[in-house]
Amino acid sequence: MKFFIDTPNTSYYHNSISKTDPVMTAKNKPKVAAKKVLVSIIIGFVAVAFVGSFAYRYISRGGSDANLAIINGEPINVGSDSLFANTYRQYFEEEKQKSGEGISEEKNRELTRRALDTVIQRTLILQYAEGEGIRVSRDAVLSRIVEKGYYAAEGKKFDEHRFNDTPQYMRDRIFKGEEEQLIIAMFIDDFITTPKVSDMEVELFYRFVNFGKKIEYVYIRYDDIPEEKLQSFYEENPKLFRRAHAAHILIKDNEQKAEDIYLQLSEDPGRFEEIAEKESEGPTGEEGGDLGWFYRKDMVAEFSEAAFALQAGEISAPVKTVFGYHIIMALDDPEIPSYDEALFRIKQEYVVEFREEVEKETSEKSKSILEKVIEDPDSFDEQVSLAGLRTQRTDYITVDGQYILNEERTLPLFEIMNIPNLVELAISTETGNIGGPVKSSDGEILFRVIEENAFDQSEFEKAQDYITQSYTNLKENYLFNDWYMSALRNSKIVDNFNSFFKESG
Repeated sequence: MKFFIDTPNTSYYHNSISKTDPVMTAKNKPKVAAKKVLVSIIIGFVAVAFVGSFAYRYISRGGSDANLAIINGEPINVGSDSLFANTYRQYFEEEKQKSGEGISEEKNRELTRRALDTVIQRTLILQYAEGEGIRVSRDAVLSRIVEKGYYAAEGKKFDEHRFNDTPQYMRDRIFKGEEEQLIIAMFIDDFITTPKVSDMEVELFYRFVNFGKKIEYVYIRYDDIPEEKLQSFYEENPKLFRRAHAAHILIKDNEQKAEDIYLQLSEDPGRFEEIAEKESEGPTGEEGGDLGWFYRKDMVAEFSEAAFALQAGEISAPVKTVFGYHIIMALDDPEIPSYDEALFRIKQEYVVEFREEVEKETSEKSKSILEKVIEDPDSFDEQVSLAGLRTQRTDYITVDGQYILNEERTLPLFEIMNIPNLVELAISTETGNIGGPVKSSDGEILFRVIEENAFDQSEFEKAQDYITQSYTNLKENYLFNDWYMSALRNSKIVDNFNSFFKESG
């Protein structure tokens, strides 16, 4: 379980805690700005009306009294005005804005789980605070409410008329939410004391995060196949490389609607694009259903069978697949592209067809190069060239290995960015030595470490304040996580998340 430091939007916590807050003692005053961020992330979502809709349908069937979890006897329900609902709603809206598309069932489930975990975390903190006697004064809460402008009007922070016009249940809800926020702020500030960080720790942390190595490498790929073999394979398997250009209208679960659309199009085929834009429930609807050119294997079998049987302008009756009902229109006659145009596809299909053979040949080539360069690492580039291959050089690869550039920093080396174990092996290999082979789904990599990022005292001094703060924050988070894991272990938690989805699916 992690501390929810990744919450992207903390706008509902408008103001960090003032050092003159009447509820704070000298011991409890905030120590660093980052701690205020930690507070805002946990305290979350006060007085926000839930206006979204859950992708699951349980609530609409009258399940608003259901409990997603019970924390030491305290229920977490899914009612539309609950903390869980508000938390979920914000995650949902943020994800929707970020993706610019609809939310899939899988993503929705992930967001719901995240919202529940956030509320569990908050609940445990409040329960702990209550047990430890952490309290805030009524005046402090009211002062915070005024500061945040809940009842503000033009020209004044507090408008009595607006306050009186607010229903009592809403006033109570605002008060309770702000009271809990202050209590959680006190808990964070009191429990997570800023850890002491020595100069040596900071320097070691800097050396760790800034450490990197450059490598030169050769990628011996499975699809590096002699042209004569590829040409023969292309000529002997025309069906594999035949492609179609079609559009479709997808109706997910209404067969009668699909039939009605087909009848309309039978009478007026020219309306296909218009109807696709209006009625198609697939992602290509906005493009008039145009799927572009595709090979037979790119689509499910039922769809391909129908699409490849059509000539330009012809429309199929509804075709049922696992995705729903498709009305397909051929935009061109099926064709076989030229060898050069289809080369990438030819290599893909060849590797699939002769996987065992190409893996064996690649392994033998890798072993041959490795035997020679182990004896003389400095001959790496020469031996690779003699094998008919070429080397590439990276910029410094750091321990996180998230973004690997070429030596000139002109482009990322996508081909090696996500290969398991490569970064770890490169970091652990001594400068000048050979590493590999590292296997991937596309081939094998051999490399030589050519340079190590030396510690630069002047660069360290420039970054020291930032590194110190980053390392301090990291230690604070570890401290919180230690407490949180202990709280989870020592609590009685009934988690109904999976059964809730099963019942509401």
